[in-house]
Amino acid sequence: MTAVLNFTRESQMGFKARKLRIAQHMSQQKLADMAGVTKEAVDLFEHNLPLPLDCRRRILRELWAQKTRSDARSITPCAKSLV
Repeated sequence: MTAVLNFTRESQMGFKARKLRIAQHMSQQKLADMAGVTKEAVDLFEHNLPLPLDCRRRILRELWAQKTRSDARSITPCAKSLV
């Protein structure tokens, strides 16, 4: 009896990173330039193919930084209470 691991596409990190990149209206080339990797590295990562850990970390760090910036821009300041 052999065990088979079956991962759904949605549960893999690269697929989630792709969804986040698209939600931020960013091309693979723009993300690659910002992360200091090649466009091919971004494509490999999004398809959950083998890629050095350093490249994965750079891509994720840049995606997270962009998400944080966009989240910060969407926060409106609290209204001052009327006295």
